[in-house]
Amino acid sequence: QAALRRFTFKIKFKPLTAEQRERMFVTEALGGKADLLTDELRRRLSKLEQLCPGDYAAVKRQTDILATEFSPDEFLDQLEAEHRIKPEVREQRGMGFVQ
Repeated sequence: QAALRRFTFKIKFKPLTAEQRERMFVTEALGGKADLLTDELRRRLSKLEQLCPGDYAAVKRQTDILATEFSPDEFLDQLEAEHRIKPEVREQRGMGFVQ
């Protein structure tokens, strides 16, 4: 928090909306082919409420480093992994029987 006081302007980047998540997924994982977005992919994407553009960029960098292409399912698996490590997501989860 102390570091934030040094900035004159504070900008908070909000997560993508469901529509934005789908649009980015079509662009990044499906090569712009919206007809490849299945109901199952759409359902999984809808659960990733804290997803940001940087998460898509991180997954794209993984494909670059690994010199491979991810299938749509693999791309979404990696997005889900990026989403799970976000503090906002970890804080929402209960621990054991305590919710």
